[in-house]
Parts: sequence; C-alpha cells; structure tokens
Amino acid sequence: MKTTYGQFYHLNLAARLFIMLVLVSITAAFTADYEPVLAAEKYLITIEQANQAHDYALQYVSNEVAYLYGGRLSVEAYLAALADGKVPGEEIGADASAVVVNAYRHVIPNIRFFFDETQKALVTDATSGLIANYNSVLISRDQLVPGDLIFFKDAFGNISGVAIFSEFKGDVVHFVTASASRGKVVRTNAYVNGDFWTSSFAGFGRLQYAIAE
Repeated sequence: MKTTYGQFYHLNLAARLFIMLVLVSITAAFTADYEPVLAAEKYLITIEQANQAHDYALQYVSNEVAYLYGGRLSVEAYLAALADGKVPGEEIGADASAVVVNAYRHVIPNIRFFFDETQKALVTDATSGLIANYNSVLISRDQLVPGDLIFFKDAFGNISGVAIFSEFKGDVVHFVTASASRGKVVRTNAYVNGDFWTSSFAGFGRLQYAIAE
C-alpha cells in the first residue's frame, strides 16, 4: 500500500523513526565506497633528483635526438625507433617539454602532473604551459641547480617553451632544450643581457609533482 507524505506525517513517532532509520541505512550502503576527490599531495623536486634529471637530459644531447614538434619519445624509445628505421625529425623525436617530462620520469617513474589550478586532475604528460603554470614553483637565480627549469614566453606573454638549466658562467646561462632551428636537442646558452633573453625569458622554476597511487 502506497504511503503518502500526509500519511507519513500522521504515523506515530516510533513508526516515523523506524522509517527514517531504514532510509539512512539504505543511503549509507550506497555511499560507503564513495570518497570525495581531494587535491593530490604535492612534492617538490630535491637537488639530487634535479641533478639526476639533468644527467638524463644530457643523454638527449649526446645521442643527438631529433627535434619534433609534439614528439614525446624518451631517449631509449628514440634509439629503438631509430634502429627500426624511423625517420628522425619526421617520424620520431622530442620537443622541449618532452625532454623535461622524460628526464624527470626517468628519476621518478610514477610521476604525475597537475592538469589545472584545482590540482585534482592528474596527467602523465605535460606541455610547457602546464609545467610552468601548475607544476613548478618560482625560484631565483641564486637558487638554481642543474636540472631546474627555465621558462620562455612569446610576444603575448604566454609560456612557449621550457629548458633544463645547466649552469651560469658569468652572465651566460647554459641549458638543455629541444631546438627547432637546430633540429635536435642541444646544450646551448644565452647572454642574459641579450635581446633574446630580455624578450623571451619568463622565469626560473623548480618542478613540483604528484605521485600515481
């Protein structure tokens, strides 16, 4: 027999309490396995990890890994594809953010990156913009260690590239990046008072990340 709201209201107190307890029990059963999505814990790269990532980035240079826009290959995957006859710079290669992602993935295999400002969604890969905006903390020149990050911007102020810092020699900064103009990953440098640096430099950063559960 169907019970209307009016009939429910006129039931005695004991009956109403019994029905409410049943409803609560049913609700609890449906929500017992539900967990709210919380922001993942952040970790900041250590100096040792940064140095290890820098060493891996240099393997891109020594193996002359080709530049490829959107290329995501690690050094190992690139060399295997090269041995299979794939064409460097056309079929295989890496871009600037791939060098960073793979260098740190080599150090932290289960690394994940924050996708947006909510820091609730994690991804396995990241562009230069994602790294700069959601996966790094700004640091000063005095805090830099090999493996830290250098960000570059376009004419509109948007992040357009990233590099792995190597060292400063006076006012010349040395870094590893995938160069479109040179067609490969290189260790190069820039004069910090030069036109390129003053117009393109966006900041120094240290990677922060999450871990896959």
